[in-house]
Amino acid sequence: MCKREEKIDAGVGADAEEAVMLQVRGRYTAMDAGATGAWAWTAPTGATFVLVDVQSTEEGVVQGRLDLWAVAGQQVQAVGQSAVMSSAATFGAFAFEDVTGDGLPDFLGFVADSAEVAYPVFIPGASGMMTDELELSAPGWRFSTDQQNAPDIVRGPAGPCALRLWAEEPTPDGQPAGWRFMEIQRRGAQLAPASVAAPACAGAPSDATSGS
Repeated sequence: MCKREEKIDAGVGADAEEAVMLQVRGRYTAMDAGATGAWAWTAPTGATFVLVDVQSTEEGVVQGRLDLWAVAGQQVQAVGQSAVMSSAATFGAFAFEDVTGDGLPDFLGFVADSAEVAYPVFIPGASGMMTDELELSAPGWRFSTDQQNAPDIVRGPAGPCALRLWAEEPTPDGQPAGWRFMEIQRRGAQLAPASVAAPACAGAPSDATSGS
């Protein structure tokens, strides 16, 4: 279960996840940074994880990061944090759920600058530093964030197993623009190299090419 809260007014809590997001966002009281949005995912254990879009509030400074929190009952715990990304004016999500199977939610989304130029990111949830695995595993690739060709999660019989992304030309593999698949390596949440072939974990080819 994933829920996005965008600049919601204090005191508005339509459900339990919204209330938890408000609780976490209320912790951001520094003068140089603010929580401009959040996503929530409730684990099967009942704990709610909140991912916060933290943006600089200093004049002329455009940069942001993502903070991951866990809330269970009255306990609120900081879990992980991404590196500060320069020129990141906002983050958006295509999916926020446990894709890697480690009990922590993972962020498949995009980063956009102040001119609304965007690129996709895949940032698995982790204790401590959270890294963009797309940046590490797909250098030189340009993937679309357009709605009609948005990044997606490929699901097989055992659950999420790969990312599906639309590659724009020129492509590092020399193939035409089109869908590429990056299988999720469970150890370390790393991604396999981009491939035009649908991963075996997806089952029937039509399951992978049709999206979730």
